Amino acid sequence: MSVARVWTTTLLCMAILATGAVPAAAGGGASRFWRSLVIPGWGQHASEDQGNAMRFIITEATLWASYAGLRGVYGIRRQTYLTYAATHAGAQTTGKSNVFLDDLGFYANQQQHNLFALVDDGPRAEVYADTPEFSWEWDADNSRERYRELRNSAQTMERNALYVTGLIVVNHLVAAVHAARASNDVQPPGTAPSSVTFDWKWQPERLDLVLTRPF
Repeated sequence: MSVARVWTTTLLCMAILATGAVPAAAGGGASRFWRSLVIPGWGQHASEDQGNAMRFIITEATLWASYAGLRGVYGIRRQTYLTYAATHAGAQTTGKSNVFLDDLGFYANQQQHNLFALVDDGPRAEVYADTPEFSWEWDADNSRERYRELRNSAQTMERNALYVTGLIVVNHLVAAVHAARASNDVQPPGTAPSSVTFDWKWQPERLDLVLTRPF
């Protein structure tokens, strides 16, 4: 799922809020709104809409489990590329910045980095001190390229975990709006319910949110 898709869905939910989908008065709808904003499905449970309550609860649990899994994989892959750099380049990676870790993947050694930095930026170039703490020397170019692949793989997991946090926010917003619009009133014969219904559609490479509101 792309960042654009995550934030497009978030903006859609915010637009629903801004157009008055949530009642302004502190009535039952407002109470259900705040309940589901805190815990998705709580407001639906309060209005005895158990089916949608379970959907939101399961979605919330699934998203948090996905986040935990992605962060776990990121941690493992991060440790893998740090260990790889120490083994094949003699780099000391503890406490180093992301800029330093990136530079490890693009330069054969510290001297090469400093040389290119001086050429590109002149006297204001940021160079690494000629000390063991900032020194590295790759044993082969393919080792350096492999390190970069490992680091990119770890960063992908980190970004995916960030996307999931966006979906968690979306789930809270959608659950709140849905709960606020739910009604326990009996509808006149032939009148369509006014509540908003939702569903998640799992696609091969993304998760789509579908909102439906009868008119």
